[in-house]
Amino acid sequence: MVTVLRLRIGVLLLSFAIVVYVSLGAFQTDVTHGIHDAFIRNHSQFYVQPLNTYVNSTNIIRSVQNEQMWLSDQNFTVIQREFYLYLASRLRDTPYPGVENFTRYVIAQSGLKPLTGVKKLRPDFGPVLNDVTFYRYPIAIQSCQSRIFSNNATTLFVAIISAPSYFHKRKIIRQTWLRDLKMRSDLGSVNLVGYAFVVGLPENEEIQKQIEEENETYRDILQIEMIDHYYNLTVKVVGLLNWMNDYCSQVDFVLKIDDDVYVNTKNFLTVIRILNASEQSIYGSIVDSPPLREGKWYISWDDWPWSNYPMYFSGAAVILPGCTIAPLLAAAQTIPYLPFDDTFLTGLCTSKAGIKVRDSYWLFVAWVEDVPNPCDVYTTVTWLTVSVEHLNRSHWATKDFYENLTQCILEESDGTNRTADPMEDLVFSFSV
Repeated sequence: MVTVLRLRIGVLLLSFAIVVYVSLGAFQTDVTHGIHDAFIRNHSQFYVQPLNTYVNSTNIIRSVQNEQMWLSDQNFTVIQREFYLYLASRLRDTPYPGVENFTRYVIAQSGLKPLTGVKKLRPDFGPVLNDVTFYRYPIAIQSCQSRIFSNNATTLFVAIISAPSYFHKRKIIRQTWLRDLKMRSDLGSVNLVGYAFVVGLPENEEIQKQIEEENETYRDILQIEMIDHYYNLTVKVVGLLNWMNDYCSQVDFVLKIDDDVYVNTKNFLTVIRILNASEQSIYGSIVDSPPLREGKWYISWDDWPWSNYPMYFSGAAVILPGCTIAPLLAAAQTIPYLPFDDTFLTGLCTSKAGIKVRDSYWLFVAWVEDVPNPCDVYTTVTWLTVSVEHLNRSHWATKDFYENLTQCILEESDGTNRTADPMEDLVFSFSV
């Protein structure tokens, strides 16, 4: 009899917990994690300490310690931590339930209060979780809006995500594929309305001085007021979206590219000529990887209890139509941050904003030979490089192929061989 009674009590408690969890999902009042939500707190060893060090030396940026972390109020049912962990354990290794349920889960996990005084970019997107418009830019480039004019050329902005100390990478990019892209723009193949190397704040003043000197020479640095660290890449990308939304939102396309990626400009321009700038889609190469529980891309079961991520792109190379910038930024305002910017932006924010994720394998290839072979050059739009030397060799291999100094030999379906025509425009198809 006692056992049956205990069992009934247990069932009642579990039913109550489920009701609480569901009611949190239905709750429509704004909820927040503070300026950078639970992600920043969970990774404070990567964010708070270096940021405070830089604050003390330069007074450029406010301390994260001054950001108010709200406590739960009367709108929330407080769940005892042990009971919450029990509930969370029931989700472990289950299929990813969608962005709205992810958001509800993190809200239940943190139990925090709304961030007040922040204007909603899209009221229909729900609670404001992050202040995505507070960013400052110690070094900025000119607005590209004045260079967007009506002609037959597609307008393009290139955002190159770079680390503060990677001076040699930025130098070789200026000398290789970026120079080639600017030449093609001068010839009318595209209207390159702007480009920038996007960096955060370094952890010491000497590198900051070098960045300022670099910018005096090239005028192509966009510096975001946040400590530049791998686990802050999401914050960095959202800062880029905010700047784009203010100063370059009317552009047809944005190429967001990492500084260790080589761009085959001929194939890239072939791609954007076939894309529709008014379509609510983004373009890239899908990553098929489960959440990893160890190594560089580790995420805990507590932070991500599910067995899979949503479909997302490698963040190393993504094409964004300008019309997607505002909805992506609005989505970022309402979704808890993840430390992985590609999963956050192209997996979670796209879903929230109703933006299609359109995949092509050849848009980004993660590995090519030390000296890319002619057929890699012929068929690939962008590829990862492992060093400055690899990037430079990629440029010369590309140049040799298009100047017909090297050939790509292709095998036809009937078993015969043919030599690829370097001037041929390939058809890069995307999933629908």
